[in-house]
Amino acid sequence: MVFSLPMISQIVAIIIFEYALWAWFDFNEAQATVVALGTIIAFILTGGFIQTLGRLVSKYKGEENYYLAAKASWSVLKIAIPFILLSAGAIFCLNLILPFYPQQLIILSMMYMVLISLLLLSAAVLFASEQRTMILLSILLGTVVVIFGMDFADFGIYISQWLGIATATIIMGAYSYMYYRLKIRTLRQELFKQSLPEAEVGYYNTYRYFIYGFCYFTFLFMDRILAWSAGPPPPEYIIWFNTPYELGMDWALISLVITIAMLEYSIYSFSLNLIPAQKKAIVSKIKLFNRFFRRFYIKQILLLLFVGGISILLTYYGVLSLRVFETEVPEIADFFENPMTFKVFWLASIGYLFLIYGLLNSLFFFTLNRPEMVMYCMIGALFVNFITGYLCSRIFGLEYAVIGLIVGSLVFAISTGILARRFFKHLDYFYYSAF
Repeated sequence: MVFSLPMISQIVAIIIFEYALWAWFDFNEAQATVVALGTIIAFILTGGFIQTLGRLVSKYKGEENYYLAAKASWSVLKIAIPFILLSAGAIFCLNLILPFYPQQLIILSMMYMVLISLLLLSAAVLFASEQRTMILLSILLGTVVVIFGMDFADFGIYISQWLGIATATIIMGAYSYMYYRLKIRTLRQELFKQSLPEAEVGYYNTYRYFIYGFCYFTFLFMDRILAWSAGPPPPEYIIWFNTPYELGMDWALISLVITIAMLEYSIYSFSLNLIPAQKKAIVSKIKLFNRFFRRFYIKQILLLLFVGGISILLTYYGVLSLRVFETEVPEIADFFENPMTFKVFWLASIGYLFLIYGLLNSLFFFTLNRPEMVMYCMIGALFVNFITGYLCSRIFGLEYAVIGLIVGSLVFAISTGILARRFFKHLDYFYYSAF
């Protein structure tokens, strides 16, 4: 629940106040394009850094070495933050040379991109540090700032949201700094001479996590990029926000958020069982160790499919129940007006369920330090997503860009599933060679 509450809090804020940290009911298509473009670029550009932070921070924190965890965080952020700023400048200059959008729209979009990127990086440090309640609190306080700026200070939507995102980021950053300083001082870890591995070693240990993170977030947004650039009618600019399509994707995303939280339970149970099972294992009967975890894996698949199916149905009928208010709330009537929204919801929900199964397998691989298994599967899935989505959106219609998500997720699920079968069949080897 803690994992999914930040997202749920934003949905609730939109329903009650009509706006959240970077959403608003009254955005027109131009404004929605600005924010969506900035958001997508932020997730894609920070994806690799987020995965790298997750790997390094969780590794050193697991060893209770808070000094190196803090040092590793800063070493990644020292690269990530300038990279984000340089990327924003590069996009701005590119748009001067090849004017895809009016320059004013690009400036607004890059403001969102930079601020959301910093928010995501700050949240990644806290998430890997298992300080997840603080993420929720920061998001809530940032949302309060947006509400204050809109309802009381009359700052306007852009300034209010920028201040809200900045507030949440500063709170998370300040808390991370104080958390690690307190831990380091309490354990007196600053008194010992410690250093991170050499740059070449650090690169070798983390580059697969970086590539996976970049490909994963590109995969998540690929169908939107293809749909918004397809038409008909032809988009006003190279990529133009399509409201019915996005509503369907956001509707399906609610079920994804609920189901993906289930992965936290599965991977925690896996880690919790490993050491006790290892201590009980007898060398002459090592197959019993592998058999125990194969049964455990099958249980997690069944549990995930059950939760996934239930969450899709609850999401569908839960949102559908709002139709009773469509005569009183025009936005609700607009939501259900276009049949494309329903079609995209069901197709995206199927795609997300395949994706979740692939992510379940991936987390097992990551736990025992096998990122290459995930990286190659995701690269292949991204390629299939792009090719299938591009062809379907251009031949049949923009809403069929989501077919790319389904087929790409299916490829990811099958490829990781084949590897998972081998992984659990020889888990004793993968476990002993992981560290």
